[in-house]
Amino acid sequence: MRDLRLKIVKILIAIAYLFIWSQPIFGQATCLTSDEVKKMVAQANTQPSAQTDLKLRDELLQLKADNQRLFQRTTGAGYEDDELMKRLREARENNSARLCQILKESGWPSLSQVEKDGVAAAFYLLKNSESFELQRELLPVIVAAVKRGEIEKSAFAGFVDRLRLRAGLKQMFGTQASVVNGFLLLQPIEDEAHVDARRNQYGLPPLAEYLKALQGIYGLPLIKSPSPPARVSTDKLQSSIQKTITDNLPDEEPIAEGDVVRVNTNLVSLNVSAYNNRLKAFVGALEQKDFAVFDDGHEETITHFATTDEPFDLVLLIDLSGSTAKKRDLIRKTTERFIEAARSSDRLAIVTFSSDVNVISPLTTDRAKLLKSTKKMKGVGGSHVWDALKFTLDEVLGPKSNGRRKAVVFMTDGADNALLPFNTGSVTSFADLLEAVRQSDALIIPIYLDTEFDEFSGPGSKRIYENARNTLALLADESGGIYYKASKVEDLNGVYDQVINDLGKVYSLGFKPTDEKRDGSWHTVKVQILNRPDLTARTRPGYYAN
Repeated sequence: MRDLRLKIVKILIAIAYLFIWSQPIFGQATCLTSDEVKKMVAQANTQPSAQTDLKLRDELLQLKADNQRLFQRTTGAGYEDDELMKRLREARENNSARLCQILKESGWPSLSQVEKDGVAAAFYLLKNSESFELQRELLPVIVAAVKRGEIEKSAFAGFVDRLRLRAGLKQMFGTQASVVNGFLLLQPIEDEAHVDARRNQYGLPPLAEYLKALQGIYGLPLIKSPSPPARVSTDKLQSSIQKTITDNLPDEEPIAEGDVVRVNTNLVSLNVSAYNNRLKAFVGALEQKDFAVFDDGHEETITHFATTDEPFDLVLLIDLSGSTAKKRDLIRKTTERFIEAARSSDRLAIVTFSSDVNVISPLTTDRAKLLKSTKKMKGVGGSHVWDALKFTLDEVLGPKSNGRRKAVVFMTDGADNALLPFNTGSVTSFADLLEAVRQSDALIIPIYLDTEFDEFSGPGSKRIYENARNTLALLADESGGIYYKASKVEDLNGVYDQVINDLGKVYSLGFKPTDEKRDGSWHTVKVQILNRPDLTARTRPGYYAN
């Protein structure tokens, strides 16, 4: 694992720009004329021998070192120091201007001219350039250098991903992520099912290993963006960039793009809550005519509507890891209270977890059986939060259906052991768990049990619990669920009562998308409550057209 982490660190140094995301400015002034680009491409392909220029090599190495130090200071500040961010961007603009001068004076630096570390430094400056035009123009030159072995293929893969993303296309190798709202956000990957084959061609470790190490190095949970960056380029420019990259990939085997299949989509189901902003409470008594649904901005016809009376399949998922060991009797009593307070029409299941997951009772309406099952509640060891929720979605609730509504009430502090420095927690990554939630139609309703100062208060504990809260809140947001907090176990009764009350005010809406394309793309969903400015609709933010 240590060797892998060292390899990942080297890759991160090579693609350091990924955490300071920016969109290209189209129409910006170009550095090189078309004749200068053609001349440089011709020189690159003829492998010219240039006179050694150690002064230029030293300058390139110094520019790279200065930029890396500033980048490390910026990342160390958590990307929140505006002055450091400004200085970093200014430094990269200055480096781009200097690189432009070098290119005009002597062309792309070659191995014989500045040695291999000098070529790597020049490539680093190009990859971190604010000039998208310069990156695009020099692609054939860089390909020639890769073919000659002067630039590492792994570093080139990051360059390709960056070009595609800056043009509004999906990346091909999964090298690019950015820091957004306390998460590492992995940008979308084209044909992700075959990404490891592509990564292998370019000397990159498997994606899962890379992402796990990335998460550990930066101390932030990683998630996947469901859609590419905001589109800023024209169809013509996107097509041109895609063709230029494809035509210049230095591999004999083609790298396939994802196929698009057109079939009819099924009904898209949404659980919707109506929140009264003045009363700070959820409300019932609305009708179908009160709602409007928009799919990627296009209003759709609601073909299914169920009132708040429609029953739920409801799983109570309870964290029994070490942090709650001293409160088992109280947790059991609050669980019994939850069972007794739940609506009689709802089917309930009880699942507990620590290092392992235990189904205390499967879904049933038999309250006596459920109450009896609470005597089997036990658990010791670590906290595998993500594995437990993934198991509950897959094995207890099962796949999507057009029948009963589904929800998981999730009592936990959220601190999966995978967030700890030794990374001994869930096998399921948070990114994969979040994708499972996005693919599911279940509401995730976390109840954050605050144990931050009960058990673990060592170095980094503040970041660990901040990450835990962020992950739970995001699970709620992505499913359309509601995030609750219990400061201590004794508060659970009141929180459970509130959960049951709020679940009794959830509506179900369904529509068949006008866009019949089923290509796996992400569709953004908005629900509005008509003629009621005092109400805000809460639902999941979108769905995959699978």
